[in-house]
Amino acid sequence: MNIIDTRTVNTLSPYNKGAIKNIPLFKLEPLSYELKSKNYTDIIFQSTPSVEFFNDINLLKHKRVFSMGVSTKKSLADKGIDSVSPVFPGSFALSELLKENLSNRKFLIVKGLGGLNKIFNYLIKNDAQVHEIICYQRMKFDSYEEIKKLFKKSDAIIFPSTFAAKIFFEEIFSRDLRARYFVISERIKSFINTLGFEAYLIDYFSDDVEKSIKNLLS
Repeated sequence: MNIIDTRTVNTLSPYNKGAIKNIPLFKLEPLSYELKSKNYTDIIFQSTPSVEFFNDINLLKHKRVFSMGVSTKKSLADKGIDSVSPVFPGSFALSELLKENLSNRKFLIVKGLGGLNKIFNYLIKNDAQVHEIICYQRMKFDSYEEIKKLFKKSDAIIFPSTFAAKIFFEEIFSRDLRARYFVISERIKSFINTLGFEAYLIDYFSDDVEKSIKNLLS
């Protein structure tokens, strides 16, 4: 059985997926940034790469730290940083965790180029002080001709990001493919559904994710 995970090489690398093959569909590049302050009360990480490319880890000491989802929380934990994340990943669920005494707090949002603005807009709307920094960008590869060949005999494809799913359907997809699609969030599932395809939500960080996928395929 041929299961492909489209995560980028830079992220989630400590998490072994057994026999699942990793074929990234884009690369990550760091971007320089400048902090406007060091007196933040709360720091929010919107993605795993935002943790990896944030160069001021010492700033997180004695601060309230929030993560958008499980993968981001794990990346912070690997650096010795405890964070609060919603049970269900996403901007709405995270905003529910932030909503007390917003006007008395100073927030920093760490994200990638083109990342979601929902949390930033929510905080502004509720009179919080908020800055954001952009510390990385996602870049498509120059060509997908060779990569496309690797998907021909796939049985299952995992999408850890909407960007990976978007690239797949733009550059890789063919009507000849018989693979089923698996995702790690409702947001990615919704995106694939809007294209007219079914996608299955999985617990990406469970110890038996490979077994779960094989059961769904059988």
